[in-house]
Amino acid sequence: MYKLTPEGQDYLKNGLPEKQLLKSIGDEKPLEEVSKLPKSGIGIGWARRNAWIEIKDRKVKLTELGNKAINEKTRMENALEEIDKNGKTNEELTKILMRRNLIEEVERTPEELSLKPKPSFWQRLMGFFYKKETSVAEVSQVSKIAQLTPQLIKTGEWKNKTFRKYDVNAPAPKVYAGKKQPYVQFEEDIRDKLIGLGFQEMKGPLVETSFWNCDALFIPQDHPAKSMQDIFYMKNPSTGRLPDENLISKVKATHEGGWVTESTGWGGHWSKEESKKILMRSHTTAVSARKLYEIGEKPGKYFSIDRNFRPEAIDASHLAEFYQCEGIVVGKDLSFRNVLGYLKEISQSIGSIDVKFKPGFFPYTEPSVEGFVKHPQMGWIEVLPAGLFRPELLRPLGIENYQVLAWGIGISRLAMAKLNITDIRMLFSDDLEWLRKTPMVK
Repeated sequence: MYKLTPEGQDYLKNGLPEKQLLKSIGDEKPLEEVSKLPKSGIGIGWARRNAWIEIKDRKVKLTELGNKAINEKTRMENALEEIDKNGKTNEELTKILMRRNLIEEVERTPEELSLKPKPSFWQRLMGFFYKKETSVAEVSQVSKIAQLTPQLIKTGEWKNKTFRKYDVNAPAPKVYAGKKQPYVQFEEDIRDKLIGLGFQEMKGPLVETSFWNCDALFIPQDHPAKSMQDIFYMKNPSTGRLPDENLISKVKATHEGGWVTESTGWGGHWSKEESKKILMRSHTTAVSARKLYEIGEKPGKYFSIDRNFRPEAIDASHLAEFYQCEGIVVGKDLSFRNVLGYLKEISQSIGSIDVKFKPGFFPYTEPSVEGFVKHPQMGWIEVLPAGLFRPELLRPLGIENYQVLAWGIGISRLAMAKLNITDIRMLFSDDLEWLRKTPMVK
């Protein structure tokens, strides 16, 4: 015998999520709007399974079967009514309802077992001859229980009970094991792999001065990336403190004329006031600059996995807040081949992802490279900008005899390729259906 769970009673009264979804869509509706509907994750999954909807170009459209199903009572709805009235339905639908956690099995009470139709004369006559055996069977059936309850344990009554045999083929509600959110797990795996490769983790502030975010990296003060369209500037307070004057003077001299780097610099006048402006960190390369100034001429390998902020238009491949995996290697006799070697090593440690490179340009690295990974559906996407830090960045920070390899992996896009998703917003999704179905990343 079965009975409806609270969720099953809700669906019996208000309709199954997939039927509610059909009525809300009309003929066609954007996927983004459909995803905001109540229980949309469950509804979309079952509607697609029933071939009631199709999703193309991020739009949900009813199929011919879907239009037909709106005005018809489905087998699932009939099964819920049967369970509610009679406590049973056919075996196939029972299994489906149990998997959806809409029904649960209930133990028949002795009173229910005694409610049998009155036997006929011949049944009573046969019962007379087999009275003893029938009595034993009935007592045995009544005394069997299916579940051990806290009450039975507390009272000790379980000692006097006979337990029903465990049926491994009986339908049971699906239990979802606890696991980490896929994107969190992916980031932790990257962190573990970098530590395994001998890197140390470094940290830096999310709210940064323009000095560390731009000037110390040899980004010119009139660079387009420093406009309001590419950086979040703070209003209150709007300026912050700069480091010691010795470092400031070296950075100023490098920007204006190259200082001792054999470079001509950017020319013009370097503004101290511009350098004081406070902003939301736009890349974790600012953390690398702080770390290099801290350690000076000491070999080492460091990384950071942290948030950055840019006023991007939010879409399937861009967010205003994104994670970046920054890495630097400080040592002698390092070359561009080492840059490519580290990038390939990191990529291969993540898993079977195809990688390719092409020349790139960044104000603070030379030579520079842009690395791309192959997304199963979106094709090649840029996630691995890297290069060798320029002398104009290193000399003012006190590094003269060492080279520094650097990269800023777009870890969010890398996760998209690994998790095979086409919308970056899914990385932060609270859709239980997606979270349950997404396998553990290996």
